[in-house]
Amino acid sequence: MRDMLNNAMPMLIWITTGFFILSSCFSGAMIIRYGGAIYSFDIWAVIGGFLTIIFGVTMSFVFAGICFQIMDIREFTKHTAIGLRKSARR
Repeated sequence: MRDMLNNAMPMLIWITTGFFILSSCFSGAMIIRYGGAIYSFDIWAVIGGFLTIIFGVTMSFVFAGICFQIMDIREFTKHTAIGLRKSARR
């Protein structure tokens, strides 16, 4: 079970990143659509919506990068521990 999860981890990270991107785009679109609905067209609603989209997408990729870095660190320490164990047996 653990090996299957370790093999599926990159795909799960990309699926989660995709959901984060869709969520930020939807939130930004709703801010743009309904932000200026009370008084008419509001430029701050448009700016806020675009910033929500830009920062949401950026944070999604930052999340994916951090997750992949953690996976690389785990893989490195595992191989280092295996190498140390093999050299200690000799």
